[in-house]
Amino acid sequence: MNKIEEIKKQLAVIAKVDAITDEMKLSELGLDSLDVVELLLQLEEQYDIHFDDIDMSNFKTVGDLLASIEQKLKK
Repeated sequence: MNKIEEIKKQLAVIAKVDAITDEMKLSELGLDSLDVVELLLQLEEQYDIHFDDIDMSNFKTVGDLLASIEQKLKK
């Protein structure tokens, strides 16, 4: 399983849903802004990546988040 699939599974567990799609809005998952920040901090630690404030404000959908993570993992 690749890292993006792992992250999708983590999101599903956090949001208590069966499946996650890229089109889902983070707000649809029941994640408020504090939940998103906590998630990003956890992902930073787990995958040794860094999100800045601009990144965090741009994440509206799961796809936005995953695209950013995928880009950061390639660096």
